[in-house]
Amino acid sequence: MANVIKLRKGLDINLKGKPSQEIIKVNQPEIYALIPDDFYGVTPKVVVKEQEYVMAGGPLFVDKNNPEIKFVSPVSGVVTSVERGERRKVMCISVAAATEQDYQEFGKKDVSTMSGEDVKSALLEAGLFAFFVQRPYSVIADPNSTPKGIFISAFDKNPLAPDFEYVLQGQESDFQTGLDALSKIAKTYLNICVCQKSKALTDAKNVTITAFQGPNPAGNVGVQINRISLSIRVRSFGHLVLKKLYSSVVYLIQVELIYHVQ
Repeated sequence: MANVIKLRKGLDINLKGKPSQEIIKVNQPEIYALIPDDFYGVTPKVVVKEQEYVMAGGPLFVDKNNPEIKFVSPVSGVVTSVERGERRKVMCISVAAATEQDYQEFGKKDVSTMSGEDVKSALLEAGLFAFFVQRPYSVIADPNSTPKGIFISAFDKNPLAPDFEYVLQGQESDFQTGLDALSKIAKTYLNICVCQKSKALTDAKNVTITAFQGPNPAGNVGVQINRISLSIRVRSFGHLVLKKLYSSVVYLIQVELIYHVQ
C-alpha cells in the first residue's frame, strides 16, 4: 500500500465547469519552432543551417556547455529560419513541416537488459533528456551527475487541469516501460493522488509510490520533493560556552541532485 502524505496548506480554486473527457484532433501547423529560452540555463549552439532538411528527431541545437544534450525537431522538413537577437542570441529555429514525415531511427531497446548509463545514452540520443529538470535551481539536468532520485508527479491540482488517468488509457504498458527505464538511472518516486484508481498508477512496479491528499499545490513536484526528500539538507554543528553565554553554530549545506520529469 502506498504511503499517504496529507497536506493542509493550500487552496483549491473552484471554477465553473471541468475539462471534457475527450482528445480532440487539431489541424497541424505549417511552421514549427523551437525556442531555446524555453529551456532554462541552456546556452544554445545551432547545428543546422537555413534551408537544410531535418528529420523528426534530428537535432536543431545542443547545449554549448553539455553538447551531448540535444534539442530535436518535432517534425521533418526544411529549416526556414534561425532567428537571432542582440549579440547574436538565438531566439528560435523554425522548421516548415513536410507533407510526408520522416523519422530519425534510434532502434528498439530492451529495457530489461539495459544499464543506467545505457538508458541515459538513449535518452540523450533521442533528445528526451532535455525534459529532465534538476533541483535545485530547476535547470536542465546535468547528464554527468548522478541524481539522488527521480520524481514523477502523476496528477495536477490546478483548476481545469487535464485528467492524467484519462490520458493514460491505452498506454499503460508504455508508461510502465518508462518507469522501468528511469529506475535504472536512480531510485524513482511516483507521486499520485489518493483519488486515483488506475492500476497503472497504484500498482506500478520498480518505483516508490506516494499518495498525496490535500488542496492545490499538492500536485506540484517541488512540494512533493520537499515532503519526501529535501534537495538541500542542513546539518548544524555547534557548541555552547555556558560561561560566556555564547553559542557558535556552523552550517554545512549539502546539495544533492534530484531530477524530476516535466
